[in-house]
Amino acid sequence: MRLTTAEREAIRDRARALGVKPSAWARAVMLDALDQRHALEAAMQQTARETPNPELAGVVEQLRRVGVNLNTTLRKGQAVDVGLLRAVLGAVSEVRAALGDRTSV
Repeated sequence: MRLTTAEREAIRDRARALGVKPSAWARAVMLDALDQRHALEAAMQQTARETPNPELAGVVEQLRRVGVNLNTTLRKGQAVDVGLLRAVLGAVSEVRAALGDRTSV
């Protein structure tokens, strides 16, 4: 869906004011337009039940840093050890599984 910068900011502001994620708010509004009137309340309750795991957040941040370093290395044309790449791929798969993402990498 294409949005202007102002529209994206308005959506973020409205979602923040309601205490939900922008995607949850947008979904709730669309479902409400289909006459599912309690979708926003359900989204707010779901968001309230989700408690972030600080340990997992730290792992995700470390993995992000590894990805940044890997991209920088590849852009510079430097060689990357295949064993190291396999280890990173394994770590990515573990983090994705911990986040509930069951798609293959």
